[in-house]
Amino acid sequence: MDLRTDGTADCETCHLPMFPIALTDAGVTLECANRHRATLPPPEDPKMRRFVQNWVARKGAQLDQQHRRWEDDDDVE
Repeated sequence: MDLRTDGTADCETCHLPMFPIALTDAGVTLECANRHRATLPPPEDPKMRRFVQNWVARKGAQLDQQHRRWEDDDDVE
């Protein structure tokens, strides 16, 4: 499996797009909508690394927003 130029990849199991959800010095963790996961070596190209970091940041922002909604729903009840 290889990263595409936009920092994503194709799932080898279900062929859905996989998006980066974590980036460490050890590697990039990708996940598809079916929650299949794969870990690849971190990209050496600075541009590709920024793409991956942006995907991870967006995922974090989505999760933060979802948690805020859940907290707001709990306050209403």
